[in-house]
Amino acid sequence: MESFFSWLLIGGAFIVFKMRKTAKLAEQRRQIEEISKSNAKKTRIANKSPVKKKTVNKPPPIISPRVSSKSRSSDWVPTYDGPMFAKPGEKSDLFSYASYMGAHKIDAPFSLIDFETSGFQPDYARILEVAVIKIDLQGNILDEYTTLINPEDGNVGRTDIHQITLNMVKKAPKISEVVGDLIKILDSSIIVAHNARFEENFLESAFRESGVKHPLMPTIDTLWLSRQVLKLPNYKLATVIEDFGYDFEDAHTALGDVRAMARVLPEMLAMGKSIKFPSKLLKSPFHSATGKVVPRKKNV
Repeated sequence: MESFFSWLLIGGAFIVFKMRKTAKLAEQRRQIEEISKSNAKKTRIANKSPVKKKTVNKPPPIISPRVSSKSRSSDWVPTYDGPMFAKPGEKSDLFSYASYMGAHKIDAPFSLIDFETSGFQPDYARILEVAVIKIDLQGNILDEYTTLINPEDGNVGRTDIHQITLNMVKKAPKISEVVGDLIKILDSSIIVAHNARFEENFLESAFRESGVKHPLMPTIDTLWLSRQVLKLPNYKLATVIEDFGYDFEDAHTALGDVRAMARVLPEMLAMGKSIKFPSKLLKSPFHSATGKVVPRKKNV
């Protein structure tokens, strides 16, 4: 009897063992199947062609229509103030600035001038690059001049702005060597510059250092002019150019800046009243020109 119960216990233990082993094997198979399914899903996702996103063509930017001074409300007054700005109708050291109330109407070509410099004042900074484009009232180019300038003091200032390095100007002519060339192209024309006080300060300094006594030069400041004929959030040259729908190429190069101004000047003049000057246009004094030029490579 005891033997029977012993065998019964052994048999029961064996059955329990087999059942546990079977359950364990079943669990292992289930886990393997889940891993296989997971890997298969990942493979299908990896092999699946990516869905291409739809390309939405953005509409071209809308350029706000320019508002001439004639179509503005009568209570709108353009602001043009500050010690760094020339006043309309002002006679300064070298330039006599245009206004709508001047004494003299002048029929002459326009010489658009721009300097890149190592700083803001000629007392401690030097000209690094000069460019002049002479155009007629229709915008036809009559002459063009540009060159890098050796500052002689080894200082080129903010290269990150004007992209002029010391190595670029080492073999360039000195400002005293190009004064004659500048006088030649500027002669018998109306000077044009954006914030012309800046160009006046450096040009007057260059003339003085070279012993040149130049009569007053009738000048249009396009910073002033743009404020009269356009209604913009600001009157930086780039903003003015963009308002006319043009691309501003080679910004902060002297030639790039005057080329941009040359495109919009005839349009701005046509939008405003008749411009007059506080002085007459007089002949420039003779000063020998050297013809030395070293333009920056991107402008060649």
